[in-house]
Amino acid sequence: MNKVLLAGFLLLNIACTGNSGKSEQKMDSTATTAEAKKYACPMNCEGDKTYAEAGKCPVCKMDLQEVALAETDSTSHNH
Repeated sequence: MNKVLLAGFLLLNIACTGNSGKSEQKMDSTATTAEAKKYACPMNCEGDKTYAEAGKCPVCKMDLQEVALAETDSTSHNH
C-alpha cells in the first residue's frame, strides 16, 4: 500500500512541475545575475570596498567600474 501511495505521489509531483518550474528558475537566476553586479574604484582608493550601483568614487571622484565576479569553477585555477 505504501509503495502505491509513494508511486502516485511521485507521478503527481512530476506531472505538476512541468516546464513552468524551469522558466521560474531561469528568471530567478537572471534576477540574481543582474543584482550581483558590483562596482569599485579603478584606483582602489578604498581597498576592496564595492558598491551596488555605478557612480563616482567618493575619494578620487573617478567613475566606478564594474567588478568581474569570481568564478567558482575549480578547473580554471592556475596553481
